[in-house]
Amino acid sequence: MYSKSVRYRFLAATFLYWISLYLYVPTLPTYVYDRTLSLTVVGVVLSMYGLWQAFVRIPVGVAVDTSGRGKLFIVAGFLFSVAGALVLGAGGRVPALVAGRALTGIAAGTWVPLIAVFSGMFPPSQAVFATSLLTVSGSIGRMLATGTNGFFNNLGGYSLTFSLAAASAVAAIALVATTPLRRNESRSVTFASVAALFRRADIMLPSMISLVGQTGNWAVTFGFLPILAAQLGGDDVVKGLLVGLNLAALTAGNMLNTIIVRRVRHIPLITISIAAFAAAIGFIALSDSLSGLFAAAAVMGLANGFSYPTLMGLSIRRVDQSHRSSAMGIHQSIYAVGMFAGPWLGGLLADAVGIRTMFGVSAAFIMIGSLGLIALYAASLRRTGDPTSAAPG
Repeated sequence: MYSKSVRYRFLAATFLYWISLYLYVPTLPTYVYDRTLSLTVVGVVLSMYGLWQAFVRIPVGVAVDTSGRGKLFIVAGFLFSVAGALVLGAGGRVPALVAGRALTGIAAGTWVPLIAVFSGMFPPSQAVFATSLLTVSGSIGRMLATGTNGFFNNLGGYSLTFSLAAASAVAAIALVATTPLRRNESRSVTFASVAALFRRADIMLPSMISLVGQTGNWAVTFGFLPILAAQLGGDDVVKGLLVGLNLAALTAGNMLNTIIVRRVRHIPLITISIAAFAAAIGFIALSDSLSGLFAAAAVMGLANGFSYPTLMGLSIRRVDQSHRSSAMGIHQSIYAVGMFAGPWLGGLLADAVGIRTMFGVSAAFIMIGSLGLIALYAASLRRTGDPTSAAPG
């Protein structure tokens, strides 16, 4: 078992890693829009983050299980975060913006070995608790990063913000490189064994629920919400605070989740959380004030703070340690499809019918799609003798 000091260093590296990926996020949509004047192009650029995560997360998970070298893949992923921030900061043309956002998407694939390595520091029965704890660390980093985005833009322009993001990833590399992590035994991971994971309802259904939720999250919070805020008179500081508040609420939800997740039943928890999340997006579609956007962003963040880590932990709860990285890669690749589809389809729809209508459609999609999948998941649990998915997990 790992010592507390190793866990703390790992949490600190995760904190810095998420700062590097989110320091520029609140104003990235307007940064791109100012250079293209097309919501469709904004959606395409932003969607690269999810698209490349979907591509790399399963191969990364399999590679980590096969080689046992989680630390190597973590450091490599952090290097991609450095490169992505620098390319975005230097890019004024669409191809450079697409390339930079794609590099950050590859970097985000590092979340697979981060979760797998950190959950391996705890007993298997505490998988949901471990994912919640690591998510708290990342959420605090994202909250601070997005909340200060506008201030850094005002201080030194976009270039300063992108440079600081790259520096944060460099610090994370230094921290992981000097943290003693045991190399796991190399394991035989075959195509058949990975395919078998795709046939498991306990992995696929939580992953599909996350996909639906992330479609809305990346179409709204990290997609077109900052543009709507700008239309209502918000500057870069307001946009940063708006996304920062969302992530502050998400962090609060993560923290509360670590306390209650081993005491409550998971199905009611994710049902209530996702319903509140969808309702908040619907409220945004009708709101005509910045205060309304801030209130809805807070509700969305709190709801996501409960549902996201719970679904992630449930997807690997019953998976043997030898295939846990592969299962986590599958889960994250599936929900990354939503991170790609949200801004891409959202941009097309926003150009066609307007941002507010797009938000309304997103809310309906999340409510109907998620609740239907949750019902299927509950039914599958009843068939396997776990009707409530009760804690501990």
